[in-house]
Amino acid sequence: MTHKVTIIGGGYAGIMLGKALEGDAYISIIESRAQWVHNVASMRALTDAALLEKTILPYDNLLKNGEIIQGRAKLIDGTTVTLENGDTISGDTVIIATGSSYASPFKVQNDDVSGYRATVTELAQKVSAAKRIAIVGSGPVGIELAGEIAVAYPHIEIDLITADKTLFPALPAKLGRKLAKQLTELGVKIHFDTMVDNLTHTDRAYTGQLALPDGSKIDADLIFPAIGARTTPDFIQTLDGAELDSLGRVKVDAWLRPAGMRNVYSVGDAVSTGDPMTIVGLSRQVNWLGKALKAQMSGKSIVSLKPYKPWKTGPILVPLGPETGSSLLPGMVVGPRITSKIKGKDLFISRYQKDFGLKT
Repeated sequence: MTHKVTIIGGGYAGIMLGKALEGDAYISIIESRAQWVHNVASMRALTDAALLEKTILPYDNLLKNGEIIQGRAKLIDGTTVTLENGDTISGDTVIIATGSSYASPFKVQNDDVSGYRATVTELAQKVSAAKRIAIVGSGPVGIELAGEIAVAYPHIEIDLITADKTLFPALPAKLGRKLAKQLTELGVKIHFDTMVDNLTHTDRAYTGQLALPDGSKIDADLIFPAIGARTTPDFIQTLDGAELDSLGRVKVDAWLRPAGMRNVYSVGDAVSTGDPMTIVGLSRQVNWLGKALKAQMSGKSIVSLKPYKPWKTGPILVPLGPETGSSLLPGMVVGPRITSKIKGKDLFISRYQKDFGLKT
């Protein structure tokens, strides 16, 4: 009998698991959006209009042994998922991969992919016409955005504002130093140890003024809040007995199962493992769970398998445009050549177009 896997969420974790398991099981991915968006490339899409349509991909050809069900999950009863419209999907295994949200335009807001397309197009025009741009937040999104704009439009004055004293203070200092040097060479002004508490909007870019603690002001044609991903815990909170950590991520056991549930797993930004909320971070979970579920399908007990172990220090890839940037790989910090080769040059666009059955 064919094993049936239901995946709640068709983002990065959901599609990666679906592709990994479809050779061994029938896959049903429940996703509220009609198209998938490769939001990792959203920063460059603000400076390269031709890129946008290459990052909005139809789900039609994603699975060879499965289906995409457009809708929203309402609750789980055992391994049966009920949708908001009342339909039910029954299977042997359920995987919760509900992901996270981010300020516009770095992720799609709600279910409106057409709205995302319009927002990115409009902001791209405003970026090209801008004289000064402020970016609040120095995580991967803020740093990459600063680099993309600086490379594409060297004449724009760019302020990168961070409350931290260094870039990536929790990671090896060499990474932060290299990125700070590269950004400075690109003309980006970094405001370290600077707390901004007067953001008019935290969910979208806008035109306005920032008042800095030293009394100075920045009048910006565009202010981009890049202050981190936020979990989307609404569905997870419906799980009987589910516990969330301080970041709103669901707590799981050693085999990625929430609330003591059997045959229900959670991966990606939604799960509390200590992994970073990045594709590299979730790829470790996806790889482990894919292998574990295949072993379970062959007759092994999940608890007989080695428990999941999160990254000690997760790798991070930070391109600054196609040709420069720095990255943390296991045991080393690397510079522009390797960063460009792994991510910067293509931003994984060709990989995902292939996964979705499109010609690259």
